[in-house]
Amino acid sequence: MDISLIIGLVVAFGSAIGGFLLDGGKATSLVVGSSFLIVVGGTMGATIISFGISGTLKAFKRVFFSYNKKNEPNPEHLIEKISEMTNKCRSDGLLVLQSMLSDPELETENYLMLKEAMVLATDAKSVEVLQDTLSADIESYSAAMQQDISVLEGAGGFSPTLGIIGTVMGLVQVLSNISDASKLTASIAVAFIATLYGIVFANLLYLPFANHLRSFMKRQVIFREMMVDGICMMVSGESTRNIQNKLSLYYHAFPNCEDKYKAGIDN
Repeated sequence: MDISLIIGLVVAFGSAIGGFLLDGGKATSLVVGSSFLIVVGGTMGATIISFGISGTLKAFKRVFFSYNKKNEPNPEHLIEKISEMTNKCRSDGLLVLQSMLSDPELETENYLMLKEAMVLATDAKSVEVLQDTLSADIESYSAAMQQDISVLEGAGGFSPTLGIIGTVMGLVQVLSNISDASKLTASIAVAFIATLYGIVFANLLYLPFANHLRSFMKRQVIFREMMVDGICMMVSGESTRNIQNKLSLYYHAFPNCEDKYKAGIDN
């Protein structure tokens, strides 16, 4: 799990709750089950109506997938892998790629497109066909990821509105018991907790998740573009060194890879 998720949640919720406590508030007053049910349940229901059950579940699964460090694209490993393939192809021909298709890593999501590219290369497809086919694959992947992002953005839009609905419902309940003046102030405060939940969940969970997934998608798209360039250069007969130099230019698009990018330029 990406430690930034834990740190971000602790800082965000800790700051909000801490500020409330510093003003003399009580943490228990922020816990209202009915408000939570209206906001979270209503948001999930509206999201499911908009995107379907499978689409909603897929989006949230994708969020957890993106926060898993093991699923983060590794450009250095990809360059090493394509370099190894290039060396073997230059000595034994493109058909040697068939013996490399059994690599279990090629079955993982990050490298499945590389396997597709290897199959196309062994079928003696031209560079133009390779580029067209793999570019279509990237576009399809981007569209699917954008759909997941839309689900999270939709939830971020529904949540504050459901908070307002919960508050209105709470105020209706308050006004129906307005004769009991001793409980009026406390009841109004409880009613506004729904609005608080709606705003907090939207701005500290759903929308940040959408932004993170968008950044993850951009890195994945660039990672796949590296595959396209690498395989096409290999099929064109480029040397391993030239391929490494070209692919190293992608390093600056990935976090913590600036040194490798500079090293690639110097090389």
